[in-house]
Amino acid sequence: MQSPRSCTLTLVLCGASLLSRPGMASAAPALTLAVDGRPSAVIVLAAKPSAAARQGAEILADHLFEICGGRFRTVQEGELGELRVKDGRLVWTAGRLPAGNLILVGESAPTRALGATAKGLGAGGVLIRTFPNALVLLGADQATPSDPWGTRYAVTRFLERDLGCRYLWPGQDGKVVPKRRRIEVGPIHRTHTPVLRQRRIRSAGYGERTQKGLDRLGATKEEYLRAYAKARGTRSRGAGWFGWHCLGGSLRLRSGHAFGHMWARYGKEHPEWFAMQPNGSRDQSQAPLRCRLCVSNPELVEAIAREKIEQLNRADVRSASIGPNDGGRSTFCTCKACEKLDAPDGRKLKLIDFSPGANRRTFEHVSLTDRYVHFWNGIARRVVAVHPDVWLTADAYSVYAAPPVRAKLHPNIAIRFVGISYRSDKKRAQGLADWDQWAKATRKLYFRPNLLLFARRQGTPAVYVHKMAKDFRYLAGHSMIGTDFDSCMHHWATQGLNYYVLAQLHWKPDLDVDAVIDDYCRAGFGRGAEHVKRYLLRLEGLTDEIAAKELTVTEPYTPKVTSELRGYLSQAARATRDDPAARRRVAFLLRGLEYTEVRAAWGRLFREYNDAGQKLAPDLHERGRKVLDRNWLLSREILYHDPLAVNVACVAWGGWGYFSRLGWRGPSAEAVRKAADSGRSPDQNTKPGSP
Repeated sequence: MQSPRSCTLTLVLCGASLLSRPGMASAAPALTLAVDGRPSAVIVLAAKPSAAARQGAEILADHLFEICGGRFRTVQEGELGELRVKDGRLVWTAGRLPAGNLILVGESAPTRALGATAKGLGAGGVLIRTFPNALVLLGADQATPSDPWGTRYAVTRFLERDLGCRYLWPGQDGKVVPKRRRIEVGPIHRTHTPVLRQRRIRSAGYGERTQKGLDRLGATKEEYLRAYAKARGTRSRGAGWFGWHCLGGSLRLRSGHAFGHMWARYGKEHPEWFAMQPNGSRDQSQAPLRCRLCVSNPELVEAIAREKIEQLNRADVRSASIGPNDGGRSTFCTCKACEKLDAPDGRKLKLIDFSPGANRRTFEHVSLTDRYVHFWNGIARRVVAVHPDVWLTADAYSVYAAPPVRAKLHPNIAIRFVGISYRSDKKRAQGLADWDQWAKATRKLYFRPNLLLFARRQGTPAVYVHKMAKDFRYLAGHSMIGTDFDSCMHHWATQGLNYYVLAQLHWKPDLDVDAVIDDYCRAGFGRGAEHVKRYLLRLEGLTDEIAAKELTVTEPYTPKVTSELRGYLSQAARATRDDPAARRRVAFLLRGLEYTEVRAAWGRLFREYNDAGQKLAPDLHERGRKVLDRNWLLSREILYHDPLAVNVACVAWGGWGYFSRLGWRGPSAEAVRKAADSGRSPDQNTKPGSP
């Protein structure tokens, strides 16, 4: 990834100069770390190293061993004895170490003697610098408690940028660690503090939804956890994929849906605090955890403010959430007092009437943002009077996604912004325009999108890295103080490039996305790089087609298109026949395409069913059974053998609920026999024909 760098450097691995630093003499001496597979340097930690330094030293030692085959010794600074600096070199006397080169991980007495400290580094900041006989890798660590892992970041940045390591996706096959018997690095002097104070991509894990999917697959929680643990394992320690990519930092903001307890606590005593439905009822019992509120009610505002003040009194925190509940089985308040708070010229939207007998009638309404800003401001004024430095977090989402028209936000309110979509070009454009308006309304704006949920219920490809890089760069330069992406769904064989590029953008928002794609393909697929690149860019083109035409996510994947895609990967497989690691990575992508072919096939069946007026013809029933049985078998195969390729448990939870419309109630006896013959028998509770 050369082009996005603010400065480059000289890197010599096994005698080959890969990069050069402008203005640096080519004859500058290199710092030797290993010769003929034997370490020529030791790793040095402070007497009381930070957690980031300890972890960083372990990661570094493991990767250096994997690169050259030599075990690097780790010592504490006390073993150097008395220190002085002569001609830029560290000199030690009365210590137990012989003369040689040092890798100083974390701030310590030796780094301070060299004048290399964390001074001037912000939260999560790193310093990577060479001296005649020392390499310094350090970060701000404890000096910036909101992001204390700087030294670990310095280590993984060094391994990636200077030694050629890559972590494309979790697990050993996603790791790229070049093999070199000799390791030398030329002069380096880099500092970097992340622009974003919070860099978060949520990682979807096991939960109730996962278990529902596993039940449909005939698999157990234990099997799922065991398969994932095995798939994620690597030879070298690396703080996991997310840690490797320096995702971290915290705005220390409590956020989320804040009022799930309200109906149980206040419903009987104060029904007037809850949203009036179009039929006059205020009952929220159909979905109490998702209850709607009558946000114009001043007594409700007082009660919530008291709750928040009590929470802040009890805990040493700097924020509290006042975000509305999501979903539910009731609509937003239709009382006259709430309606008066709405801006008549607000954006038009649709609300749903869940009243008994209404059959989910939709009706037009203006945006509810102004009423919610009034509600949030009322809480904020009362809370800030007691806790003047606290932040209150709310959401630009749902029917309050549009920017406020008349109301102004209290300065202590932080907004988490959701609304940009790559499923629709129109919604993307609207979201970007909304961001600009919200940025005028508040200086406390952070990005909490659902972008990564694209095709989460299908597991099929979605590649939108060019759009994402352009938008991320823009937001980072226009008020974005942090991120909270929901969520990495672990569809690595079909959407992994998105995850990788997004992680890189968090560290450096202005990177060149084309350079990242080229590097991803070259590092991971060797001689198959150009074929894989064509494959990935074709997927991006299909994703663009979905967004431009607002298609279903599998619609572009016709047999002709998937045959074309398979051709690219077949060429890549032939090109990598002498490179086992690259060939395995091609096979990983092929697994995702194989799954996509099956998923697209049952998507076509459902479109046929809907086009027929949802009438199930006998031949459609039989074709549906075969396709859905095949889907069940392939999903189980992926779960047990390639669980990182597609998160099939998530898809089974979110996308299988309407299979019964095609007459499928579970795997046929024939499918169960095939599963048993493969050595993966269904759980005994899953019987043919069961839901």
